[in-house]
Amino acid sequence: MPISKDKCADRRAMYRELQRTMPGLDGMYRLVHALIAGCDDKTSGVLIVGAGGGRELEELAKGRFDGQITALDPSVPNLDLARDVASDHGSSLDVRFLVGTVDDIPQRERFKIVTSLLVMHHLRDDGAKLAYLKGLLDRLAPGGRLVHADVCFDEIEDFDRLAPIYLAHADIFGVSVDATRLELNAIPNLPIISGTRTRVLFSEAGLTEPFEIFRSLWYRCWTSSRAPK
Repeated sequence: MPISKDKCADRRAMYRELQRTMPGLDGMYRLVHALIAGCDDKTSGVLIVGAGGGRELEELAKGRFDGQITALDPSVPNLDLARDVASDHGSSLDVRFLVGTVDDIPQRERFKIVTSLLVMHHLRDDGAKLAYLKGLLDRLAPGGRLVHADVCFDEIEDFDRLAPIYLAHADIFGVSVDATRLELNAIPNLPIISGTRTRVLFSEAGLTEPFEIFRSLWYRCWTSSRAPK
């Protein structure tokens, strides 16, 4: 059952406040938008993995993106937020909403762009991360591009060094204390991997070495594609 408009509005506000806690994170979404808009073949469409919250859809709507979009998320309430974002922009986006995971997308479906923004850091590095990346690879059309963002530390001690900067930013720009606390409490409990480990997993999955296009504190974003055989 879809959540009410009021609850959607409250959840969207919290999502946006959480994103506002991270310096420059809006810039990452704009870069992703630019990568998608710059694709010269939109016939294969775009797959947004972890689309709940609707941030990618919101950014694409600003640029009047006219390609086909598949918005995928395992959470019905979170996907309802994405629907709410899309409805705010009327019929300007061509979106198919699917509840599920990458494995629920038929392997015969291929996408020119696949985005995975802030998803994989929730998966354990016990084979789940590798299986996830292989699933993303299987959904890439020939010549397609993966855009991948994750929480990433080269050393766990980096978090202790970066947290004071994060708190100073939140204080200067009046970020909600609740949102700041949520972020700081969540990060140490995530199964985070290093940039080196990320590159190893990409290689093992059959992807090219990830090319970093964005970094802010503990958030990073890379692009990759299918590695030549």
